[in-house]
Amino acid sequence: MHRIAIILCLVCASVGASPAAWAQLPPDVSLAVGGRVWVTSGYGTHSISLSELRWRGVDSVVSEVNLDVVWNRFVVMGSMGGGGISQGVLIDEDFNNRDHDARTSRTRSDVDDTGLFYVNADLGFRALRWGAREQPGFIDALGGYQYWHETYVAFGATSAFPAAVPTISSTAKVITQDYYWHSLRLGGRAQVPLFGGLSLKARAFLLPWSYSILDDVHHRRGDFRQDPSLHGEAAGGLGVQADAGLTFRVWRGLSVEVGYQYWRVKSGEGTETARFTSGDADTRLLENRTERHGPYVGVQYRF
Repeated sequence: MHRIAIILCLVCASVGASPAAWAQLPPDVSLAVGGRVWVTSGYGTHSISLSELRWRGVDSVVSEVNLDVVWNRFVVMGSMGGGGISQGVLIDEDFNNRDHDARTSRTRSDVDDTGLFYVNADLGFRALRWGAREQPGFIDALGGYQYWHETYVAFGATSAFPAAVPTISSTAKVITQDYYWHSLRLGGRAQVPLFGGLSLKARAFLLPWSYSILDDVHHRRGDFRQDPSLHGEAAGGLGVQADAGLTFRVWRGLSVEVGYQYWRVKSGEGTETARFTSGDADTRLLENRTERHGPYVGVQYRF
């Protein structure tokens, strides 16, 4: 509720200045400011030659602020968001071969004290437009960049192979992982006016290339360095990001929206360096993957 209140205050502050803004903006310029609250379910995977860590149910309520500028047919979009993560589980498995079909250990840990942050920046062209300024219809072609960072912290461990890995107290911090994504985005968006101030809107992006960085700290391992214990990098891979919903014009340029959003990005193969106290050793990074989806509500004011 605090996130929603903050976003509403930001947009309402913009609305308060709207008469002057309407007078100052030329007719070929449109400016929209808004906010969104995204209630997400989250998942992450980190896989190397002989080990795989799976983060499940790392859910978050994500707050976002966004800006949208259209000049003639030139489009500029930007958004920034983040949220805390205080739930979820980590499944940590080790194997004796790269095919991961012969497990040698398996632990389960609880997740807390984590969070995420992202920034999107896109440029585009308005390929088609129709309707009124207050409730426009349009189709845009877009391309841009995304920075996405998620941090997961695991506490304690229950072991399915106690002879290999003993149980660890639930208060002990065991693993911290940071996933960093730098991705290109190619796609588009559309808004279709329906009736009585109601419009359908949708966006879809393909992430044709990403650069993934992973930093891992094994807090209970004395044979690992702690700054970090493991460092992995991978380029390539593929991702998709899409959302769709309904928006309703309440008054003048003020509108509210509701919908569903899905993000998923997967790396190509890369190299991971295990940073032992006795020296470094490289292994093959098979995959990093981050996924997040859920419903959203938002508010926007278009000048």
